[in-house]
Amino acid sequence: MSPRSAALAIVVLAPLLLAASDPSGDTGPCSGHGSAAGNPPDLVSATGWRGEEGTSAVWRLTFAAPLEVPDPSPPAFRVDVLVRDPTIPTVSFAYRGLHYRDLNRIIRFDATSPAQPLELLFIPEGGATTFDPPAISGDSMTIQVPGRLLLGEVGDDLAEVDLTKMRWTIVVRDRASCDFLGRGRPSLLLGDGPPETSATPGPVIAAAGAEATSSSPQLIAIVVLVAAIGAGVALVALSRRLTPRP
Repeated sequence: MSPRSAALAIVVLAPLLLAASDPSGDTGPCSGHGSAAGNPPDLVSATGWRGEEGTSAVWRLTFAAPLEVPDPSPPAFRVDVLVRDPTIPTVSFAYRGLHYRDLNRIIRFDATSPAQPLELLFIPEGGATTFDPPAISGDSMTIQVPGRLLLGEVGDDLAEVDLTKMRWTIVVRDRASCDFLGRGRPSLLLGDGPPETSATPGPVIAAAGAEATSSSPQLIAIVVLVAAIGAGVALVALSRRLTPRP
């Protein structure tokens, strides 16, 4: 393996090792220009996966600081998971200066109380339903939705639920200020299962304070990337030693 091949392999594999990340400190006007009132929580990463043997959708959001719920400065901030199911017609619309594009479901949490139920909005069909509130712990929020409820499937066979083609993204909003994950359009796939690092945190991470917890996703990403680079360098060195000389 040449150094160029090793570098290319690292570039290709690195995105598969990391959750969807969002720059810290990038909150701003929902319209994209000027200034706006509001101070939404700063989203820094989000991971989505299929839970309960593929029958539910789970998202874990990580913010730059511990969440304050209920929001001490009403009106409460809002977290929207935007979803696009390719089997249902998509819509685009503007709501209070914010443009929603290419979606057909919104999973919404208004931070008025830790026990505030999640709301699932069926956009093309109209209507909504509520279900369990998210789990909030420090700087993280975990949202779980039954796949049958999310996709509007009928019948009793849970195996019919197919979340593999669904796309998603996150918008965090406080009045006229927003933080978008990526470009704000549903484009991310759900993974097969939760990240090992977040599913079973070690005792050091679990006992750390808010500052250490908020930086753990970035720290883990750096460690994994450094390990990948080290493995690539080792492979290059080994291939040179095993290559016969003329």
